[in-house]
Amino acid sequence: MRYGYARISTDDQNLDRQRVALGHEACQEVVEETQSGVKARYRLDALIARLTGGDELIVTEIDRLGRSTGEVIMLMDELTKRCIALRILAMPALDIRSDDGRLIADIMASFAAHERRRTRRRQEQGIAAAKAAGRHLGRRPKMNGQQIAEARARIAADEPVRLVARAYGVDEKTLRTTLKR
Repeated sequence: MRYGYARISTDDQNLDRQRVALGHEACQEVVEETQSGVKARYRLDALIARLTGGDELIVTEIDRLGRSTGEVIMLMDELTKRCIALRILAMPALDIRSDDGRLIADIMASFAAHERRRTRRRQEQGIAAAKAAGRHLGRRPKMNGQQIAEARARIAADEPVRLVARAYGVDEKTLRTTLKR
């Protein structure tokens, strides 16, 4: 059987591009995952456990299989030993069953890991620059300064926290955390 695997790492990404590419490959099943490859990939692991000799696993790019060179290489070893074909759409001529194809796949996995490290470093630099410029990072606050001052006054006047939180459309825990700041 032919199986497809698609994964995104963050909420601001989407699976559409991978779905379209895998859809053109007539996969009998496409397994999708929406979490970072650094964490456990439960759906990929379950799919690999179900694959048998003669099956084919298709991914759009090599970095969908793992986030480190070692992880991808170990997965390719396992697939090869179990006679499971791996096709990477971004590298159509790649055949990991041959020595040359495997060398190219190993090199590409190294490049993918290197690019991930570079991206992480650029992200860290961007965050540091934003902090230095005094910009707020993360989620937007649920309450503005005026609402916080009003909530403090209402609680100081012995109004129940539950009612004050409801009035501003926040959870009690969110209100308490906000007021501690």
